[in-house]
Formats: sequence, C-alpha cells, structure tokens
Amino acid sequence: MMKSGTIVLVVDSVDKAVKFYTEKLFFDIIELSVEKNEGAEDIISYAHIRKGKCFIIFRAPHIEELAEFSFIKRCSSRSVGIFAEMKKGIEKYYNKCEQKGLQIISPLKDSSYGYKEFSLKDPFGIKLTFAQALDTYKAPDEFLHSGINKKDVSSDFAKNKELQEKMIKYLKSFGVLRRASKKYTKLWLKKAK
Repeated sequence: MMKSGTIVLVVDSVDKAVKFYTEKLFFDIIELSVEKNEGAEDIISYAHIRKGKCFIIFRAPHIEELAEFSFIKRCSSRSVGIFAEMKKGIEKYYNKCEQKGLQIISPLKDSSYGYKEFSLKDPFGIKLTFAQALDTYKAPDEFLHSGINKKDVSSDFAKNKELQEKMIKYLKSFGVLRRASKKYTKLWLKKAK
C-alpha cells in the first residue's frame, strides 16, 4: 500500500526553483543538498520542498541525463504539470499570486469537474494548477457516456450489483484494469446516490 507520492522535477537551476517556490508560492524547505564547485560558487543540487501535503523534489540533471534533459528543455511544452488540491483558501492564495506578479495562465474559475481552480507557470515552463473542491459538485448524471444514468441506481442491492458489473465491463473495454474499474465505479455510485 502506498503511503504518499512526491513529484521529482529535473531543472537546470535548483537555486532558482527554491527561490521561486519559497518566495512566490510560499512553500517550505524540507531538505537541501549543496554541491561544492571548485573555483566557482557552491550550488544547490537537490531540494525537497512542501506546502501542506504537496511535496516537490527539485534536482539538477546527472551527467548521463544531460543530453536527454537538453532535448526536453527545448520542447515547447515539457508535458509536466502539478495539480495541487487545496482544502480551503483558494481565493486568498490566488490574490497573493496575483500580487506577486506571477504568470497566471488561467484565472480563478469553477471547472466542469467539480473544482474552483487557477493555473500559472513557473520559471521552467511547468504548469501548476491549484484547485479546491466545490461543495456543490455532484456526479455527472451519466456514467462516462455509457448510457447508464443516475436514475438507473436502485436501492435494491442485487440490481446495483448488476449495474456495477455493467459499468466495470464498460471501463474494461477501454483497457482499464478490473481493480481500477471497480474502485471508480463504486466512487461514482456513491456520488450518484
């Protein structure tokens, strides 16, 4: 069983990342590692930071990764993003980010999937989305365009078991494993009641 997860981002300047995330986004430092450079300034080669339960590790690329890192860095979108879910205070956090002059790419708004959210970019082009669940969010009326609706959910356990199997089978048609299909199905059924 997994206890937690942390994203590891390889960046060209861990110093710059630490400065941005601690000064602009108010993250706290958990751990730092400094590399000695003969004849030059010492540099931070590793940093572990957090804000609440959102953990990020920054590290400099290893020698064997430099060619790959150079290619990835040139890509217009590095295909990396962070989705940070907040318990409360998203409006206040959004206002602080605006006051700091951050590059906000999507203003604070309600999404169609149950969150109030906004997005910004860090100095490395990484998209950060901060979101807070909406209290008013309810499961969609239809289960993933399968033809199964909330009205199909019954108080009869046997009928729901039949419906659940149908939903699992539908998800498996996309290649989703049975275990994951079952968990998602139960979650939708719970929200649909």
